[in-house]
Amino acid sequence: AYDTAGANAEIATFFSDLPQRIADAHLVISRSGASTVSEIAAIGRPSIMVPLPHAIDNDQRENARALSGAGGGWMIEQSELDAGRLAREIGALMDAPDRLAAAAIAAREAGRPLAARALGALVEHLALGGDPRSFNAERQGTVEE
Repeated sequence: AYDTAGANAEIATFFSDLPQRIADAHLVISRSGASTVSEIAAIGRPSIMVPLPHAIDNDQRENARALSGAGGGWMIEQSELDAGRLAREIGALMDAPDRLAAAAIAAREAGRPLAARALGALVEHLALGGDPRSFNAERQGTVEE
């Protein structure tokens, strides 16, 4: 179908260079697992997220809801998705680059690329007997030389 449409698409079950592929994309269409949504947000790309309907505790739905609620993308339930709907959504977004740009900014603002560093700093702070109320997570996101 892609060849017939003249579309340049590569489809696979796994990409080892996913962060680079996300960075190169104008629009990401994906499931909404925690790692995927985190990478989309950290890189700052707009996305159409289709939560896996049978994910444990509906975590994919909640991940997609969080990013779409922040304005960083759009969620479509799998039960509501077909080729026509996806084509209409993509077409509408390609015709509105301002919406894509705004969603990219919102996704980036929702991302927490240094969250692991801040969490590690909090654990260290607490292990050294620090008061959790005195911990400043925002300062942990900076690089001190």
